[in-house]
Amino acid sequence: MESGTCGTLSKTVYPNSRAGRPRTRSRWSVVIELPARSDGKKSVSEYVGQWLSANDISQVFTLPGGMIAPILDAIHQRGDIDLVTMHHEQAVAFAADGVGRFAGTPGVAFATAGPGATNMLTAIASAYLDSVPAVFVTGQVQSYLLKGERPVRQYGFQECDVVAMAVPVTKAAWRARSGDEVPELLDRAMRLAVEGRPGPVLVELPSDVQTMSVPPEAAPRRAAATVPAAVDRDTITEVLDELASAARPLVLIGGGVQAARAADAARHLLRRLGAPVAASVTALDVLPAEDPLRLGMIGMYGNRWVNLAVSEADFVLTLGARLDFGTLGADVAAWGRGRRVVQVDCDPGEMRRVRGVRAIVADLRSFIDAGLAASDGRVFPEHEDWRTHIDRMRAEWPDTEELTGHAGINPNVLMRQLSAASLPAAAFVIDAGQHLWWACQSLRPAQGQRLLPALGLGPCGWAFPAAIGVACHARRPVVVVVGDGAFQFNIQELQTVARGRLPIKLVIVDNGAHGSVRQLQEEAFEGRYPTTVQGYDAPDFARVAQAYGIDSRSVSEPEEVADALSWLWRDETAPALLHVRIPTELNVYPNVPFGASLTVMRSQPGRQAAS
Repeated sequence: MESGTCGTLSKTVYPNSRAGRPRTRSRWSVVIELPARSDGKKSVSEYVGQWLSANDISQVFTLPGGMIAPILDAIHQRGDIDLVTMHHEQAVAFAADGVGRFAGTPGVAFATAGPGATNMLTAIASAYLDSVPAVFVTGQVQSYLLKGERPVRQYGFQECDVVAMAVPVTKAAWRARSGDEVPELLDRAMRLAVEGRPGPVLVELPSDVQTMSVPPEAAPRRAAATVPAAVDRDTITEVLDELASAARPLVLIGGGVQAARAADAARHLLRRLGAPVAASVTALDVLPAEDPLRLGMIGMYGNRWVNLAVSEADFVLTLGARLDFGTLGADVAAWGRGRRVVQVDCDPGEMRRVRGVRAIVADLRSFIDAGLAASDGRVFPEHEDWRTHIDRMRAEWPDTEELTGHAGINPNVLMRQLSAASLPAAAFVIDAGQHLWWACQSLRPAQGQRLLPALGLGPCGWAFPAAIGVACHARRPVVVVVGDGAFQFNIQELQTVARGRLPIKLVIVDNGAHGSVRQLQEEAFEGRYPTTVQGYDAPDFARVAQAYGIDSRSVSEPEEVADALSWLWRDETAPALLHVRIPTELNVYPNVPFGASLTVMRSQPGRQAAS
């Protein structure tokens, strides 16, 4: 039970010594121990605030609870760190995830014990699968109320072994046993989150530990990742020679480029190499849309010409891409035959998906920097015939004409229009659903704009709270692209946006269904739609936004879109919600059927290549 939800929070002062505690105490009591400090010692809660400041953390996302209250109070008293209060711990953790994805530095979230901590686990798992740096600090019952070896399910109120639950979906999860341990645990957490392949770390602080003293010599240090090993120059030269000698070379970039904070260096290297560049969903913002080398998205719902180009290439250099089924289709082995593939990644475990690949295990930033050094002054072939061939395929199958002959708003065209109107945006944050694929097929990010999806776990309800994290960190406008189903997962965060007047532009693509599953039902279940169309509905989102004091507007016809987008951006500093209704029956095309190779792509029935 979190503070304020039921009953009264008791606030009792006890000295730190066990002898000073009452001999009898109900395990159901919620006790916050706040010892008076006249000895000049620093408490763990005070140290947490110093640790945040030392690492330039300017905001922490949280929802209050009794078992985290000492830390929240200490941070509040500092005055230099914003406590961004949200309305569900899943949203709290997603907001920290948003900071990590956007900035490449850890986002930080706090939650209380029990349900507060368990509510964060979905978001923690999502950050782990997408290699997002984040630090999650959770409360816990007093150390002496932990069940330990007692043969009971629970001893202290809200006691739950969240550390054990978090271990499989974090780089590390620890429980502090004393104030002496806390400085090292916090420093390790911040360092580990960004070291090697990034990811989340969880630190659990029992409420009595939060009021213990840290060692007098403890001083928080700014986290610094270890310096990765240099990449062998001969290896780099061999790879560059292979690319230069290929007739149809191609570079495939993945989310590892952004995770390594190597996007700027990668742009320089890619432009020097001059080969066409395909991107996985999490790397679509490395090159801006206007760059002539940028092809678009590969994958199960990728741009048609990109899938064909990757399949026709005779040499592929992959940088930070996992080469999984979602990227290459089910017949991964077939894709690996008939071409030379070099895969560069920091995680050796990702090297076993495609046979015959030359695997180079290296820090991606180090590899790219070495590539820049080795290619300096070197001229690479322009491959004009190869690039012209790809341009011809793009012209035959443009993304905005994959859906034709239907009434209402074309979602691919909508995404093109949204891009053109949203140049002030720092990022497009995209939720799970059909709208994700339309957005990634057709959004055209400008230089410096980020495209942020959550792909590994694919959680519905991620984008809106993640955008809150991005907006708080960047202090710039952010666009959320979300479906009517996904938006309802964390709709309560409209209050967070309204309270902070955050410059978030919500674009709800409403097809009146759980569209991705509805499309699956059409293709595999003879068009029966239980729970996706039948038994599903959604509110009038424009009216919901107005109830929160957020300006809103609804459109359903193509001719309304341009004016609505102008309205959306009439005040860059204010939140706004645009509710876009599209036909329920629209599917995402092209799409690769389950079990098929990358070149086997479905089209809208009756669709022909453009002349």
